[in-house]
Amino acid sequence: WNSEQYLGQGEFYLEYGSFDVSISVPANMLVAATGTLRNPAQVLTATQRARLTRARSSDSTVVIRGADEVSDPASRPPSRSGMHTWRFTADSVRDFAWAAARHFVWDAARANGGKTLAMSFYPPSAEPVWNQSTQYVRFAVDHYSSWYRYPYPVAINVNGIEGGMEYPMIVFCHNRTDPQALFSVTDHEIGHSWFPMIVGNNERRYPWMDEGFNTFMNRYNWDKKYPGAYNRRGDPGIYIPFALSGKEESIMTPADRIGGSLSTTAYTKPGLGLILLRDHIIGRERFDPAFKQYITRWAYKHPTPADFFRSVEDGVGEDLSWFWRSWFYTTETLDQAVDSVASDSGSIASRIYLRNAGAMPMPVELELVMDDGTTKQLSLPVEVWYGGNRYSLLIPEAKKVVRVTIDPKKLYPDVRRGNNVWSAPAGVTTGPGNTSR
Repeated sequence: WNSEQYLGQGEFYLEYGSFDVSISVPANMLVAATGTLRNPAQVLTATQRARLTRARSSDSTVVIRGADEVSDPASRPPSRSGMHTWRFTADSVRDFAWAAARHFVWDAARANGGKTLAMSFYPPSAEPVWNQSTQYVRFAVDHYSSWYRYPYPVAINVNGIEGGMEYPMIVFCHNRTDPQALFSVTDHEIGHSWFPMIVGNNERRYPWMDEGFNTFMNRYNWDKKYPGAYNRRGDPGIYIPFALSGKEESIMTPADRIGGSLSTTAYTKPGLGLILLRDHIIGRERFDPAFKQYITRWAYKHPTPADFFRSVEDGVGEDLSWFWRSWFYTTETLDQAVDSVASDSGSIASRIYLRNAGAMPMPVELELVMDDGTTKQLSLPVEVWYGGNRYSLLIPEAKKVVRVTIDPKKLYPDVRRGNNVWSAPAGVTTGPGNTSR
């Protein structure tokens, strides 16, 4: 029923099922895999089993096999055949993955209120950075569970050759020498446990439904982990150069048909769109319950974009078709402008003339400076553009408007900020010590 071939850039689209897998490997190897290990007594030493038991009730990382034990034959149970068979079972998953190596260091700690065992497997050479990996896994599982509780018994990070790749209950991240870089990739790959592992979207046809959603969630986890640190995922300025490049493609473009803009099309732009909805257009108090409702409704199912759009609108109680159409289906740009401000000397009001110079509609954030030096902040809903691309706003005050700035905090990806500001002609005073430019 999945007719899209695997061509490399698009990832996977699979049905959910149960796995019972036995893997036979040389006895000196450790195996990490999707699911629950069913025969620990046959493949682990008594010491390792005791350490695992301790890890299940420990918030601190417990070393199951340390770097000093990797080359010690006593760290593996004896085997007459020279082989061990590891058995794993997993339910409600859409794939299975595993890793095996002689050199694995292995550590673990509890997560998800003790319902999940967070684990990491890595070579001794990856220390000291990778010995923080299990805490990064815990952090991701615990915080993403605020959207929908992590349903699986293990969450594993393996130091592998891939930059970052996700599978149910296990992810692979390339070696990192910087702790923040390791956190970033680990957090992203563990985030895929929700999209597409729990909510099973078609990654080949709609890559943004897992990469974009995940990028959106990653933004807030980074802010929690590193408060005050720069976060590129929430910066509209990252997207603007590509919007002006002429190379942008619609978010709805299937993964294998996207040219050189996969990161922007599947990750950056859809992630930024959801950030705009949550933080500025809808507000967290309405968006968060709607997003949680979407995950709950579509857990272990296969939603399309229309299912997501309908679910969010149902949750927030608002028609957002203007946003879905412009942001997700087109490559329209946002370009809001202040055309002019009219204020006669005998008038007790000012009129501000605004223009939507781009094709993308968006709410308008305004900062007004009056002639006495006071400022006003105004928020105009997107409906001001329903009647066309021009809108005039009356400010019924005797004080004159001497400066207008659109989006002063640079919340939106306006591609031409030079027309966002209007100032009264030089010489018009704004109050003691203040003169407009």
